Amino acid sequence: MITDYQIKGLEKLANSGLIQSIYPMVDHIEIRHDDTMTQRGNTRLNVDIFLNDENITSENMYDMELDPHYLVEKYLKEYFPYFDIDKVVINFIVWGPEGDIIHSWDN
Repeated sequence: MITDYQIKGLEKLANSGLIQSIYPMVDHIEIRHDDTMTQRGNTRLNVDIFLNDENITSENMYDMELDPHYLVEKYLKEYFPYFDIDKVVINFIVWGPEGDIIHSWDN
């Protein structure tokens, strides 16, 4: 079971600057966990990725060098061992600066 303490630490590390140095269009990341387990015993994390660039759309995000799947799979998951987090299913939403949904992924 993932605790609020682990989520707060993961969120703080995710917003510490490394991800923003690679993806400057990312304003900040918010992470929530769901205490219900999946059928396979995994915990569900919901990640909100907030952008600061209104020019990014679902059609051009890869052209603008934003790959949210890679961001989550490579950069966010690399922090999991620091917080003893494993067996996680990640869903995410990419939000534009005006609050519109750019992209979402639901496992």
